[in-house]
Amino acid sequence: MLLGTMSALLILRLTNDNKQPNFQTTTELPTTPIPVSGQNITIGSRGKGFIVLFMKNFVISTKNIYVTSENGVQMNMSTSEHLSTSLKSQIDRVVSIPSNQHIIIPREMELTSFQKETKSILIETSEDVFVISHADGSASVGSTTHIPLHKLSTKYIVITTEPASTWKSQLAVAAIENNTTVSITFKMRRNMPLNINGVTFYNNDVFNVTLNRLETYQIEHVTDLTGTVIESSTPIAAFSGNDCNTLGGSGACDHLIEQLPPTEGVDNAYIVPPNSDDRDTIIRVTALENSNITYTIGSTTHAVYLNQLTYFDTQISSSQTCFVESENPILVTGFGLNSKNSDLGDPSMTIIPGLNQYLDYYKIVVPAGYVNNYVSIMIKQPSRNSFRINGTMINTHSVVFESNVFVGNGTYNVRSIRVTEGELTASTVDGERFELMFAGVTDYEAYGFSGNSMLL
Repeated sequence: MLLGTMSALLILRLTNDNKQPNFQTTTELPTTPIPVSGQNITIGSRGKGFIVLFMKNFVISTKNIYVTSENGVQMNMSTSEHLSTSLKSQIDRVVSIPSNQHIIIPREMELTSFQKETKSILIETSEDVFVISHADGSASVGSTTHIPLHKLSTKYIVITTEPASTWKSQLAVAAIENNTTVSITFKMRRNMPLNINGVTFYNNDVFNVTLNRLETYQIEHVTDLTGTVIESSTPIAAFSGNDCNTLGGSGACDHLIEQLPPTEGVDNAYIVPPNSDDRDTIIRVTALENSNITYTIGSTTHAVYLNQLTYFDTQISSSQTCFVESENPILVTGFGLNSKNSDLGDPSMTIIPGLNQYLDYYKIVVPAGYVNNYVSIMIKQPSRNSFRINGTMINTHSVVFESNVFVGNGTYNVRSIRVTEGELTASTVDGERFELMFAGVTDYEAYGFSGNSMLL
């Protein structure tokens, strides 16, 4: 585990009012690094505490949360004591989860820009779980993998896209502790004025807000905010994306959202798989520091120098991969586009996992309601046949893409396979680590999320 992250201590207690079990969270900052190997050490995106929120969507959407557990857990879902009683009663609950749980959250929990609200949801469990959220509306969907409390920190870099039409880029934060000061230093692609409560902000200006426990704040703008820096006095959860956007000059818009990894959890080497159904992928590389970067598509390697907090975009087809490497940590984000030959798919947003963020086991729910669902697997070539989905080897008929990527002195195998909705487990017989990236399409709609986006 990295310095500056937060660990969650879950204490089971009885409340005085209803005598039902509840979990209370207290936090402490580690003073020394914690090892990432050995028994009972949580790595990656699994954890016992999570913050979930739903940023503004351009359309009315159903707010879904999926929780998966390896061996069964008790879950407490709670909200701020300052949330309205009617909303709070629809969300707060204690549930025993034998394997996975699908929860629908009231639409009224969607964030409103430029307002302090108590619209974050705290999930606490007795054992490790994996959490994704999935906001699904008419021809628009946005999904993200959630980062556990003990991995949250105090600095994040925003990733959005340049809005088209009347849509907006957006970011949101949620506090875990009272009196948390959040400072947002704006990076604007176009230096357009941003009015917040009567004060106008431009590129490089700093906005400050103080939040109490489980309070949220959302900001939206008419230009791309990629490179905006979020810093806080205590660990927070941070999210960014677009309320809806078209990319690549065609197709309809889709909701884009990702929970942001802290800057200290970012890698410097990435394999980007393609999207299926003839969907191209825009790859955005964002530098946390001044960096020399190389990226390889096919057999062609390019070199780029980026200044701190700047980015470049490149693009791959549905039959290409890309390997990106930097001398310093970088954020790599994939934006899937609409299909070139059908109505399947529209923009989707996924923060790409780095090579040092791969895990050896995943248990995840594939959302329902899509014509095609896919998972892309990146694994070292010698362990290719060690990989198992739901305990069995990959059926060759389900493979829609396969290629090898050369990384240093080694080779990684990249496969995209068609999967069915519902619970999915992935592992390797030899214990080799690998990464999963999920995607699904239906008419004018696409989702995407990764199995993990944090350093181990």
